[in-house]
Amino acid sequence: MAVPIRSRRNTILLAGTTFGVTVLGTASGLVPDVFDGTTAVVAALGAAAVTGGLMAYQTVSQRREELAGAGAAERPLQYQLPDVEPLVGREALLDGLLTLLRNVPAPARGALPVDVSESQSKIVVVHGPAGVGKTALALTAAHRVADSYPDGQIYINLRGEGDGPKAGGEALEQLLERLGMARGDLPADVDGRSSLLRSLTNDQRLLIVLDNAHSTEQVRPLLPTGAGCSVLITSRKPLSAGVTRREPVPVALPGESEALDVLAHYAGRERITSDPVVALEITRFCGRLPLALRIVGSKLRQRPDLSLGRMKERLEDERLRLRVLEFEDDSLHACLMLSHRDLKEPTRAAFGLIASLPLGRVTDWHVEHVVPDRMTGFATCDELIEASLMETQGGEGAGTGYRVHDLVRVFAAEQYEQLPPEEQRQYEARLVKAYRDAAVSLAAQRAPELRAESSAERVSDLGQESAASWVSAEQERLRWAIGRARSLDMHAEAADIGEALSYFLDDINLLPGSADWLFDASPSETRPRVLAGLRRARASAAVTEGAPDTALTLLLHSGPDDSVGPAGSARDEMVIARAYAVKRDFRRALDHMTTATDRLRAADDSWHVLNSLEKLGEFQRWRGSPELAEQSQREALRLAELTGDLRAQARLRRTLAETFGYLRRPEEAAPLLESAVRDFRRLGDRRWEGASLYALGKAYRLLGRRQEARERYDRAEEIFGPMGERHWVGRVTNARIRVLAGMGCLDEAVATARAALRLFEEVGDEMWQAHTERDIGWLHIKAHEPEAALEPLTHAINVVERAGDAYAGSMARHLRGVAYRELGRYAEAHSDLEVALSVYRSGSYSWNEAAVTHDVVRVLRAEGRTAEADSLEETAAATNPIFVRMRGRDGAEAVPDED
Repeated sequence: MAVPIRSRRNTILLAGTTFGVTVLGTASGLVPDVFDGTTAVVAALGAAAVTGGLMAYQTVSQRREELAGAGAAERPLQYQLPDVEPLVGREALLDGLLTLLRNVPAPARGALPVDVSESQSKIVVVHGPAGVGKTALALTAAHRVADSYPDGQIYINLRGEGDGPKAGGEALEQLLERLGMARGDLPADVDGRSSLLRSLTNDQRLLIVLDNAHSTEQVRPLLPTGAGCSVLITSRKPLSAGVTRREPVPVALPGESEALDVLAHYAGRERITSDPVVALEITRFCGRLPLALRIVGSKLRQRPDLSLGRMKERLEDERLRLRVLEFEDDSLHACLMLSHRDLKEPTRAAFGLIASLPLGRVTDWHVEHVVPDRMTGFATCDELIEASLMETQGGEGAGTGYRVHDLVRVFAAEQYEQLPPEEQRQYEARLVKAYRDAAVSLAAQRAPELRAESSAERVSDLGQESAASWVSAEQERLRWAIGRARSLDMHAEAADIGEALSYFLDDINLLPGSADWLFDASPSETRPRVLAGLRRARASAAVTEGAPDTALTLLLHSGPDDSVGPAGSARDEMVIARAYAVKRDFRRALDHMTTATDRLRAADDSWHVLNSLEKLGEFQRWRGSPELAEQSQREALRLAELTGDLRAQARLRRTLAETFGYLRRPEEAAPLLESAVRDFRRLGDRRWEGASLYALGKAYRLLGRRQEARERYDRAEEIFGPMGERHWVGRVTNARIRVLAGMGCLDEAVATARAALRLFEEVGDEMWQAHTERDIGWLHIKAHEPEAALEPLTHAINVVERAGDAYAGSMARHLRGVAYRELGRYAEAHSDLEVALSVYRSGSYSWNEAAVTHDVVRVLRAEGRTAEADSLEETAAATNPIFVRMRGRDGAEAVPDED
């Protein structure tokens, strides 16, 4: 009920006088005599607030007299909070908010501060994106702390998310009326009403909830200043500057478990627990956004016939998802539209294009290259963050990342589709050009001939990432840029991006059959360098896809191409060498890679020297020269370190570690592989992380750390399985065979070997079928079934020796020699073992040589040739220390490549 004012005429007279600015501003000692404690006002509020201050003086004085007469106990309490549904899944956030709002101090009963920024009131801003549950959280907290605010709680909806935010004067009118003022007794201006609010609340314990605030300017006049008051503000914007020194409270998305709780609350817990896997998928399609979960849950509760599976199917289609997320008065589309339409038109267009791109990270670079200039890019980012349509993620600088909620992305992309085609073309052409410039500039670090078409500035604004990391992260968008360039008749830009990508084929994943489209050139393209680069890229992709003859046809059909220069022809030679390796012709592969390396050195093409040395080392290792392989790969690693390319360094550490495995130096291999695993994880390269874990498992096995080896193999399979990398799953399965056998689990090892063999047969990998058959033969030997071992071992020998893999052939011949020995077929045993020994003696295979020598000694003793056995044993002990450490080793019992 309003407090009656003695004289309306006196109020008007006071409002019109100029008294007070001078008197009250200079004679502060008069103030305590005029106002009693709680109504003391520092009248130096400035000329702008004088009218409101004087009105507040008279009104508050009269109000105090009436309240004093009635007794403080009879003050009307203002519990005006709307009801709220039970809060689900926000316990931690709620507890933090309750801690902030409780323990309200007693009113200071002192002078009012001159500036709101000096307020003693507790002001808490709760902010977050649309639909995240800010209002529910704030109202739940306000209800819970009611006892801490005996003078009442007032709720005002500021409509900041609506068609028109509530004006400050209107909001103040509502506040003052709820505090007992009559509308006719309110000052006409905002400053006067704001001063009156502060005076009325200065000695109260009052909680004000300002919901859906639009801006700092809207909120500032509504803030009390007394120590006993608290203000809880919800907004899509932080609103901290100029309102409170307290950090705003961000409302983030709930976790997966909390999101399931929200869905269960609305859909019914039994419904969710009946199929929790599908329910979890639904929460992911909803992006764990509480509003979306409430809509879906309410629909499910209303429709008992609608299964979780059918609801999931509706949400899977991005084009329909926002239409599904509507129920009665709730609409995610409408909720997002309120934020979206407040954006400036260029911001809406830029955001829509970025949202329309293939999924991936968003950085300053993306925003800056969609809009006309960098400053506009900064402003665009600021506007999107302020509207809670985007949030920061990561550090500072050019590499700063941003997170866009999946449903916001879908919404923004839909809005972009409604723009006029000509406007879309303008933004898209700008971004295509930016992708072309970035790709060519990064490729110039690997292809010196491109430097004339690039600039350091284009590279510097990409942040601190290596070229490979940036291209790998952007590969889907680069494909988009090629396609969009062609549709915009920007054929030269499309060809340039394709040529640039050709230098990053080890860093990106090509979809099967995509190379011909990706590296196609328009009929108008005539630049020899570009045409050669695109052709080489198609050939390299064919090698990767297991079509080496296609690659050889592309590169050898017309003889050497002189137009590409020495470096270009040497790069072609690298691809030719890889093609022969896929054809299992390792002799020719080694010859061509050796030629390529020599030519690249002569051309001073350091990046391609690095890559050729990496492959050269692999071929040298396969051909039985691991010591040469180590030299090649150490040099490649040194070159990678000079480039500063983290991905290349990690890849070379892994490759060198594999060679150490061949050389039986696992203690050197393990640290390199541990480092590679960390680096690939940091780079987000799951495929290479899995490959490194696989190699690390082998290193641990050679060190006798079998349980750790199993754990690494399990982690590798967890990566490769969901990726559909069946070849790698087969290799990991194969690697478990020796670990299991070494742990005495022979039956499990046999079953694992059969599973690996099936996988390699299904993917058509003859070499790995042969490697697995070798292991199956070994398991037969350990099971004392040497006759059964002969067939798989003979098949393995035929396959790997036909390919020219001398090392693999020697391993299989060693085992077959042991099988022949166990069968008493000593001549055949000697033949196989001697062939294996000759290969191992030609390279630095001291461990393998020692192991085979032990088995030769056993054959000699079995034949009764004791003197020869003693002589061989004495010579081996004198020349190979490893032989001594293996004393008593029997190839029929031991793990093939472990001490």
